[in-house]
Amino acid sequence: MNDPTLTTRNRPVYQRPVTIYQGIDNPVVIVFKNQDQKPVDVTGLSIQAAIQDPINKITVNTYAVTFANTANGRGEFTFDSLTISNLDNRKYKLTFKSVRESDNQERPLYFDDNYQAPLDLDVCPAYYNQEPFASNISYDGGTITGNIG
Repeated sequence: MNDPTLTTRNRPVYQRPVTIYQGIDNPVVIVFKNQDQKPVDVTGLSIQAAIQDPINKITVNTYAVTFANTANGRGEFTFDSLTISNLDNRKYKLTFKSVRESDNQERPLYFDDNYQAPLDLDVCPAYYNQEPFASNISYDGGTITGNIG
């Protein structure tokens, strides 16, 4: 029996960490939703993502979230390879804040019903330097010669 006076609220059971990889740009697509899992209109807001280092208590870097259509709450940003490659392989925190363009009022963006703002951000190695291991290698169509060094 459906009762139209009751409102269904979806609660996340758990939040999985976001994993990013060193040595390459890491594009991120995020959709801002309300408790009913409906997209949130972010018109009039600028959204900023930040990597937080809880051990050293610093903000490592911030990224502006760009929107093709602010009415559907779907935004994008990219963790740049230079920043990520200089981080230790461990957990950081990912936070988002909104800034209302009309009066520059800042607010945190929450990820669950318990008003948790940070997400776990795992930094892992995956893409290494493009320098070849061997030097002075030539290829003549059948034989590979060179000095390994």
